[in-house]
Amino acid sequence: MTDMTELKREARKVALQLLSATALPDSQVFTKLDAPRYTTVDYYRMACHLLFQCHRCGNCCTTGDPIRLRPEDATAIARHLKIPLNKAIKKYTIPDPDKPGVLDFKHILPCKFYDANIKGCKIYAARPWSCRIFPFLGIYGSEDKVKVNESCPGSVETMKILTEALEEARSDSKITGAADPAEVRRAKEFLRKALNSI
Repeated sequence: MTDMTELKREARKVALQLLSATALPDSQVFTKLDAPRYTTVDYYRMACHLLFQCHRCGNCCTTGDPIRLRPEDATAIARHLKIPLNKAIKKYTIPDPDKPGVLDFKHILPCKFYDANIKGCKIYAARPWSCRIFPFLGIYGSEDKVKVNESCPGSVETMKILTEALEEARSDSKITGAADPAEVRRAKEFLRKALNSI
């Protein structure tokens, strides 16, 4: 998506999906109790991820402190590095002092897995969840606002593009009456795929 016309076209598509996805809460669309429930803000974050283009500046890898790890992150890193889980935990992590049961990377600023020569992550395929959701920070499932890390030029650009696309979509679309739950569900599933792919 390097062409600006193509990016604007994609942003409009994402904005329309976002408007539809946020027309009804998850509880009215997903009836299974085990289906994850996301907030309106979560869907905005998902839309941001769909449009985000990394500028490869390295700010996230060189300034992130702490970089938190979920248990499944540690497992993925161990698998990726082809070492036992207990060795990966001992070599690369420390307990988070503020959150019992949570791990942090030991070596940060810059991250031990950041490669300055390629301006990228050496374990990108197994990078932790906190890295995956960066730069659109926040806890999924909370009704906070989308927090954009201002040191990330790609995120600032994404928010600008999405905001413009939403304004245009709202002014152009003829959104009237009650939302169709089937259409809302399709839009929510479209955005959820973005979350699952990061």
